Amino acid sequence: MWMDDEFFARVGHDLRGELATMLAGVHYLLRYQKDLGAAPRDMLERVRGAGERLKRLLDEFDNSIWLRADPSRPMAIASCDAGELAHRAAGHLEEAATARGVRISFDAEPDGGAPVEGDPELLRVAIEYVLGFAILRSRDRPVQMRVSIAGGEAVVTVIDEAGPVAPEPLARLLDPFGERAAIPADPVAPRRRERLGLGLAIARGILGAHGGGLTVEPSSGRAGGGSTEPASGLSATGLRFTCSLGGVRRGSPPGSPETTGRGRAASASGDDG
Repeated sequence: MWMDDEFFARVGHDLRGELATMLAGVHYLLRYQKDLGAAPRDMLERVRGAGERLKRLLDEFDNSIWLRADPSRPMAIASCDAGELAHRAAGHLEEAATARGVRISFDAEPDGGAPVEGDPELLRVAIEYVLGFAILRSRDRPVQMRVSIAGGEAVVTVIDEAGPVAPEPLARLLDPFGERAAIPADPVAPRRRERLGLGLAIARGILGAHGGGLTVEPSSGRAGGGSTEPASGLSATGLRFTCSLGGVRRGSPPGSPETTGRGRAASASGDDG
């Protein structure tokens, strides 16, 4: 049985309240308890890191309302630019990318920008989930972001070089929990969970609510240049995600196709990757 948006709001709120109390205690000890030994401080740092990861997982839990389409869910519509959204998403994930040795590069944006009418925070969250997934796959490898206009619609493309994904898991990659099969275990902490496994499915739901969409396919492209089209005889070097941002119109009647989309998720940081 699918739970409604209120269920996620109440559960998320209660869990965040308890987590905030725990993190406040840890931060207090790390800052003011000067006589902590090395071992206790190391343990508190590990707890702090786990708490920050839990915050990101709770964001993903909150945003999972987008796994279900709801025409009555309102959005905060505004004019925005796809290039700016892509840069903001990358900025939120800069620390995660640096920690994994990932260099994010941008293609030149189209002249005049790539205007979009939509919920800027939700669109940023969607792009972040896609980019964050590519970063998680790409330790010490580059990731490319490209902003373009296709058919009058703004498109953000994310290309990684993290190796191919077998056809069967690739076909399920955008389904809930499908992304887990394509993320290699972290060699430092194999059991560490950075995502619930819903991010790509959430991104697809958000973009679909804007009249756009998300697709994924093998790519033989390289961030430093060269073909991005899989060709006969070439092995895929990674994945290419195409985020069509769609567009909605301000002032559309509630419940119309132009206003399908937003709940509490716009307030979530979406910086888990």
